[in-house]
Amino acid sequence: RGQPAGMASPFQPAVASERRLKLFLWGDSGVGKTTLALKFPRPAVIDMEGGTEHYGGAFAFEVLKATTADEVAGAVDWLLTNAHPYRTLIVDPVTLYWDALQRKWSDIFLRRNKSSKGHHLEFYDLQPRDWMTVKAEFKDFIRKLIQLDMNVIVTARQKAQYGDAGFMRVIGETFDGEKSLPYLFDVILRLYRDESGRFLAENIKDRTNRLPNGRFEVSYELIEKCLGSD
Repeated sequence: RGQPAGMASPFQPAVASERRLKLFLWGDSGVGKTTLALKFPRPAVIDMEGGTEHYGGAFAFEVLKATTADEVAGAVDWLLTNAHPYRTLIVDPVTLYWDALQRKWSDIFLRRNKSSKGHHLEFYDLQPRDWMTVKAEFKDFIRKLIQLDMNVIVTARQKAQYGDAGFMRVIGETFDGEKSLPYLFDVILRLYRDESGRFLAENIKDRTNRLPNGRFEVSYELIEKCLGSD
């Protein structure tokens, strides 16, 4: 049943909007994920693997060395609710946040669900129903990242991708992290190096439609030129 005749339309004309970049970078070790991210303006880094330790003299940034999921979530909550000078947040890598979140809930269920099939004395295997809780917290964390009025750059490690047919048959590479990540970012770049040592990117997703298609030699200067310094 429709609305009464004469009511104003709930729709508004579409307009182009400029918002901060939400960028997902993934690739193997040594392909330049952290270096590229640190070139963005006024970065604050949530460093979960010590990847920034060698860059303090080369880049100006502030860092939180986090080891738990709650430390990471607390830092994002602080950015959402406080005035600060940062323009870019880097989470490096989200792979370890995802691992830490699973450890957090495994420990909780180990203490709480002693009658569960997942309970094995001193460790706990997450059960199918448990994953709903873990993924709900992860998605809430990503939603908060998207809400930040900052550039957000999330990095992930690379892992082998296995095909459905055949036992452990490697069919390529993919990111190491929660499966829904690609749906939540505006731009996804897979970074790698070719035989000559050039740093390259594969454009996997680009809602801005401003970056080069396919594969290209990647640099912060190119991204700034394509997307604008603002």
